[in-house]
Amino acid sequence: MQPRRLRVASLVVAALLGAPLAAAPRAVLDYRNETPDTVPVISAETRAALAKATQAAGQRADFVLLGHVRGDFSAAGSAEDLYLIADKAPAAADRSPQGAGQILVAVRGGAASATYRLPAEQRYRRIAGAVDSDGDGRGEVLLETGFYNMGQSVTSLDLVGLGADGMAAIRQSLKEVVYDGCDNPSERRKDGPAP
Repeated sequence: MQPRRLRVASLVVAALLGAPLAAAPRAVLDYRNETPDTVPVISAETRAALAKATQAAGQRADFVLLGHVRGDFSAAGSAEDLYLIADKAPAAADRSPQGAGQILVAVRGGAASATYRLPAEQRYRRIAGAVDSDGDGRGEVLLETGFYNMGQSVTSLDLVGLGADGMAAIRQSLKEVVYDGCDNPSERRKDGPAP
């Protein structure tokens, strides 16, 4: 597999979202580097806070933890841990997810400080990163999704903003940041060369 280089820069993302262009470009994610598929190790106190937050959001207490990132999410300077929570691990071949939607839970000081509902029609594999793309002091999250079918593996990213109302909204979708088709030569697609 020859992944396309993904360079998500604060400047570029801010320009696409119509925000002021204040930050210098910087790479926040590069798929040329290996990304470990590890589940974060959490304390019993954090697991209890996450279980309480999932139940308050109407989900089961026996959740699956899919990712973690640190940053300022509910307010500027909040220094929180953000966790991606699901009722079950996503399946790469399942294009029509069933069950409860996923949530993001921010934890600060051993307690949940905010819970965000993700769009019900989408299932994410992991948190790929976080960046303050609009310069408001609160981080947006890069969530990775993908599928595998008929010899094709596709990875895409969504830049997700976290609202004060507890809802998460997709601000930008980056489709096919990594594409591996078993019958395609390296760096070429049937519909033309990879950028």
